[in-house]
Amino acid sequence: MSPARRALRRMPWLVAAFAVVAYGAAVGGNYLFDDVHSVAANTALVEPGATMRALTDPSAFSATGKQMYRPVVLLSFVWNLAVSTSAWSPKLGNVLLHALVAAMLFGWLRALRARTRVAFVVAAVFAVHPLASEAVNLVSARSELLLGVGALLALRCHLAWHRGRGGWGAIAGTVLGTAIACGSKETGAVVPAMLVAQAVFTRRSGDAGAGRGRAVAGVLPAVVAVVVYLALRKALLGEVAVDVLGRTGGDPIIGHNRTLTQQLATMGPLLARALLQAVAPFGLSLDPPVTYRTSLFDPWSLLAWSSLVGLFVAAVVPGTTAGRRRLGVCVAVLFAAPWVIVPLNMPLAEHRLYGPMLGFALVAACVRWRRPVATTDRGWSVRAIVVPALLVVGTGLSIRRTLEYRDDVTMWNAEIAARPTAFHAWFGLGTSYLARGDAEHAVEPLATAHCLRPQVLESLRSYTEALVSVPEERADPAVALARAEELAAKEPNDPWARTLLARAHLIAGRRTGDTQHFAIAEERALSCLSIAAPKAFVFLLAADAKRCAGDVAGAIEHLDESLRRGLVTVPVRLERVRLLRMLGRDGEARRELARAQAMAPMDPAVMGALREAAQPPR
Repeated sequence: MSPARRALRRMPWLVAAFAVVAYGAAVGGNYLFDDVHSVAANTALVEPGATMRALTDPSAFSATGKQMYRPVVLLSFVWNLAVSTSAWSPKLGNVLLHALVAAMLFGWLRALRARTRVAFVVAAVFAVHPLASEAVNLVSARSELLLGVGALLALRCHLAWHRGRGGWGAIAGTVLGTAIACGSKETGAVVPAMLVAQAVFTRRSGDAGAGRGRAVAGVLPAVVAVVVYLALRKALLGEVAVDVLGRTGGDPIIGHNRTLTQQLATMGPLLARALLQAVAPFGLSLDPPVTYRTSLFDPWSLLAWSSLVGLFVAAVVPGTTAGRRRLGVCVAVLFAAPWVIVPLNMPLAEHRLYGPMLGFALVAACVRWRRPVATTDRGWSVRAIVVPALLVVGTGLSIRRTLEYRDDVTMWNAEIAARPTAFHAWFGLGTSYLARGDAEHAVEPLATAHCLRPQVLESLRSYTEALVSVPEERADPAVALARAEELAAKEPNDPWARTLLARAHLIAGRRTGDTQHFAIAEERALSCLSIAAPKAFVFLLAADAKRCAGDVAGAIEHLDESLRRGLVTVPVRLERVRLLRMLGRDGEARRELARAQAMAPMDPAVMGALREAAQPPR
């Protein structure tokens, strides 16, 4: 084998190595942000039958009950968690997937007849580009990585078929790639359009399969794969796509309230900023600033869209590389179109730019370095400096961002330091503390988030939860009660809002001595039974209110009712133990404690109760 051939074979591995160097530190990070509900706390991914459920149950997407049909992503999580449920396993999976995408990008660029050295440089820059940080470091953003794998596989195999190579194996690869893309994210439905664009813009008379009939035959199987995916989506979710035109407007911060006009007016400046960051990746943010606009004639929106259209026109002007440039533009636009058009709560997120960057990479591979006739050597020296500098700077920035992603508190504090008015950063910091059980530190950031966007119910809910979870000696009962009443007024039929209000009244009653708060707490807790399935927690709250009011026997009656309804939990039994002792019914208390021990012998609370029972009377 010639040295040139050996070097060519090494190049995809070198590109993948660049990706691992830039993002390998992600393996040392923790679950972050949406990773918690989608992976860490998602028992559907580790229970028996997880593989089948990932393929057929949209509710397996999240521990919150949110439904999305992304079976390929869920299957990859199931396999990762089978190795280890610690964060390093799925994080390593993300790093390797990014390395695979970068290597596949090099292969696709070469197949499109980009010069080998240019394809290598472009793919290597993509591998270390900081704009990929969010997609790689957030396990929950794996859908973007797998979407890239599927789309590139389909494009590469379709290109081989279109040129008369690969036979039916190329068709099988095209279908597999389309299926992977669709099963990873809804955007995969645009892959057939990418294949059509590739057939149109790369057709050459010298290709054995350049005829239109063969091009159509190569795309039809991908169309069938998309139709099957959409049919499954309809059967499992009850919808094929979200409503775009039927939105009536209102508060534009909330995605489903934003009209299509408001969406496009808002997205123009955001897309222009994202395009600049693809070239100069500075000012990156997990919570990019958004100014919501209502008209396409807004000066900034009009300027941004005009600039974007101008850039796209410049990218597709005639020339020797026009076909590839036009294909790159189409790929970038098709990857971005779904989230540009569909109003989401976060209009722009960095991980969504991962797919469009593949299209930008193809356009970049068409840029020619023009060497001056008399200064060839100096031209090469400039190139020899610029390319390594790009790789070093990109790697350094990606490593720094990856280290910021090592845990949620560090990540959100970095966002707040960069932009003190970032709502999602304050909210994320507060909920991170809350998830750690540190309600006291959660109060201030959640209060800030609520002040920044008082209309967002989720921040008010978390803020209220933090206020009622602070140790009572340091709690502010007036603020807790005010926020709980505000939440209950906005969500009158939400059982969790009612239980938070009950807890706020308990705090107020214990701090002020006003027994009326205990009566209200009991009533609010028990009112949940009329709007939701009974929970043991409701009876525990009601029992606590009765006990605080001095009616220990009445408190035991509430716990007995929980047991009669089959709501038998360790906290209910342990609370009965405590109340029975207060009434001097020690024999019953010992028997109840034995039942709790039989239910959960290693539970720390049970073990603590056993130690307390073993102490001699004081």
